[in-house]
Amino acid sequence: MTTSDATFTTRRKMLRIAVGVGMAAIAGPLMIENAAPASATQRLWKRCARCSGLWFSGNGTRGGCPAGDILDGGHHDDGTGDFILKEDPDGGQGQSDWRWCENCQGLWFLGNGGAGVCPSPHLIPGHVYFGSGNYRLEDFTFRDGPGGDTNWRWCRKCSGLYYNGISPGAAGICPADHQHHDVVGSGNYVLRDAESTRLPRPPY
Repeated sequence: MTTSDATFTTRRKMLRIAVGVGMAAIAGPLMIENAAPASATQRLWKRCARCSGLWFSGNGTRGGCPAGDILDGGHHDDGTGDFILKEDPDGGQGQSDWRWCENCQGLWFLGNGGAGVCPSPHLIPGHVYFGSGNYRLEDFTFRDGPGGDTNWRWCRKCSGLYYNGISPGAAGICPADHQHHDVVGSGNYVLRDAESTRLPRPPY
């Protein structure tokens, strides 16, 4: 190998090292970003066009709707959005002890100690939370960031979550008495659409 060949080889090695360092500098922030914890990610929660309740559409069943009939007792997507819920370990602002019911597919509040009223006929009265995560709902005054869909309420009769924004005070159908849900004593909860940006990202 000649002196010129050795010089060329050394320069080529240095160039490769420089390129490698440059690529690492570019890829570094991307790798760090990808390693960051994800935001609340359980999507496929829908608003029912019949009862105004929130239900999970990802199990291949439309569950049980208190406004359904004998031929079609399931929830109906009203086309308003694909909502995402965070679980308690995700942290941030909000109220814990919200659960999914495996029978009606709806979301209901367990924190008052009762099982509420489930619209689906089954052997165990009330909602059933076996297999459910512990969901944390943001409140209008205690939320992670701006934005979101407000006017979601807890019904004191059935313990379910429903949307009260279309006909405030006279919304939906409650499985407890097949009248409207009751807003008395409820907070003003906030849900976020899966297409929106959740702010801020964890850790909160």
